[in-house]
Amino acid sequence: MARSVFGNQPPADADQPDQTPRLARRKPIIKGGAASSKYINAATQGGADRTYQDISVDQIQDSQIRDRIDVEENLDSLVESIRENGQQIPILVRVVQGDKPYEIVVGRRRLAAHRRLGHPRIKAFVAKMDDREAFIAQGIENSARLETSYIERARAAAQGVEAGYEQKDVAEFLNISRTLMNFMVKTYQAVGEDLVLAIGPARGVGRRKWDALVTLMERQGVSPTAAQERVDPTIEDSVERFEALSNALQAGLARKKAPSPAVTATVTRRTFLDGGVSTARKPQQLVVKTRKNMPSEILDKIDATIAELMAEFETKQGKRPCNHLIIKRKIDLPR
Repeated sequence: MARSVFGNQPPADADQPDQTPRLARRKPIIKGGAASSKYINAATQGGADRTYQDISVDQIQDSQIRDRIDVEENLDSLVESIRENGQQIPILVRVVQGDKPYEIVVGRRRLAAHRRLGHPRIKAFVAKMDDREAFIAQGIENSARLETSYIERARAAAQGVEAGYEQKDVAEFLNISRTLMNFMVKTYQAVGEDLVLAIGPARGVGRRKWDALVTLMERQGVSPTAAQERVDPTIEDSVERFEALSNALQAGLARKKAPSPAVTATVTRRTFLDGGVSTARKPQQLVVKTRKNMPSEILDKIDATIAELMAEFETKQGKRPCNHLIIKRKIDLPR
């Protein structure tokens, strides 16, 4: 049964955004969402429920809601910043059950940078948070950071629904209309996780182009797995990978629609006995016709001659001829 994100229990404190240059935040599609005052206020309560610790990087597992397709994207500047100045902002993790005692809530890029640098430990706020609280804290972080792409937001929406949250709550929390969220989830499910990962975030590629890609796949009967095999991994830019796949599918559709070259059949016609007997020779057919006033002996003779020719042909070639023989004669039928 779906659970409501917006219960009465206040969420735990949220961490600050990643220490990378921020681009202009996208305009909200609907007012509110995780960045609204009621969630900010709720997220800043309960500070006593978390502690500041220096924890092992190897003890942190990934979040259930993966809003970034590629955490390594443009990570170099953050890696260099941490290398030169150290970690300035702690990450936020929550205590969970399992082989690894912590789950990342906020700061996945900082965690990825530490792993790339080979740092064994990382500064973190450790909090006791349920799924709902972690979901809200992560949403607040997303509202303040680098703009996510359409397919990343669609992926996060689908993951929220799959995690058991009600659609209306996920739509409000992610600051999008419920109608758009439904379109996003449908698009993501049609494309599939593996194909999305193969293409990448494709920033700047909006809903119309993703929907057009889905339509191309459906019209050609191309499965997500088959489409993934057509993605060129040598193309570094994810937008270019998307466009290359789309162009390939479009070209395939054009070839499918192209009419087959017309085959012109040559017909040789002959007449005998002042038109009493006529023949029409086609590439794979010979037609013999006689008028009704022609004696039947003519057809009997033609029939016998053809039988002799075919027997001779079979003897020499050891196989049956591919041409068909049709003998027709116009006769008077009783009325």
